[in-house]
Amino acid sequence: MKLSLLIAVLGIGCCALASASEPVWMQDVNVLADDMMEGREVGSKGSKRSREYLMERYAEIGIEPLPALNDYSQPFSAIRKNKPLAGTNVVGQLKGALDRYIVVSAHYDHIGRKGRRIFNGADDNASGVAAMLYLAAQSQQSGRQCHQVFLASDAEEHGLLGARAFVSSDVVAAKSIFVNLNLDMLSQPGGRKEVLVSGNLSHPAFNCIIEDIELASNMPMIATDEKRRVGRYPSLVDRRKVSDHAAFAEQGIPFLFLGVGRHSYYHTPRDTASRVNQSFYGETVAIAWQYLQKLDALCANTNPHRNLPSQSDP
Repeated sequence: MKLSLLIAVLGIGCCALASASEPVWMQDVNVLADDMMEGREVGSKGSKRSREYLMERYAEIGIEPLPALNDYSQPFSAIRKNKPLAGTNVVGQLKGALDRYIVVSAHYDHIGRKGRRIFNGADDNASGVAAMLYLAAQSQQSGRQCHQVFLASDAEEHGLLGARAFVSSDVVAAKSIFVNLNLDMLSQPGGRKEVLVSGNLSHPAFNCIIEDIELASNMPMIATDEKRRVGRYPSLVDRRKVSDHAAFAEQGIPFLFLGVGRHSYYHTPRDTASRVNQSFYGETVAIAWQYLQKLDALCANTNPHRNLPSQSDP
């Protein structure tokens, strides 16, 4: 099913598809952050529409369902604030030659609506999901050495529930996951044009990757494996725990997290596709692709009996 037909089936306005001349990642943001998705609150009709759209995009790209699942859906349930909560991850894979996995994750849920106000969540996190889809399409075209899993997680806004359900399940054995590359909020530079990167201090082998990409992209990579005071927000933010990569870290799985700092649109109805900084976002999408390529090379060149090479490795 072509994107334009899918959008018609879902009942999304033609403005969501926007111009065919727009990059595909921006087209995906337009759809996922459309009013018809109702802010993608877990369990909502908008969440279901988003999930249907993602499944069609997975199939279009050529992402395969995981053997442990019947299709791209991974349902899960949890208790949140003494109430039952049911969500559904969208997950699939591109197979590689080596029996190790890189999990690329981005949460597709947001905070829904309050009365007539819709919280579209363009940056948080339609931008990360659209970037993930772009990475999958690029990997499908260029090939890869390790298996790559693409996880569009649900209920991140309720405490990383979808990512925790994925990691704790047998869908992919945790011991076979080499690294998690988590993408969360990539399209708004805020006051400074920079990418925040977390995961470097716990695993020093990643430092050279970060430095190489910073030099190649001319984009500052701000390592944030410590608590950091961000903008006008008075509290200290520990970037190691702010998104789905924390669920992988809890299981001892290495991770790299790419994102931006909080900005004035964060968790407001103003976080819309029309406010995406397309120039900056295009750069961060390209940077995310560089990270996936370098992680795949590192995965292929790492001794499988060890998690990551130490800095003393030749």
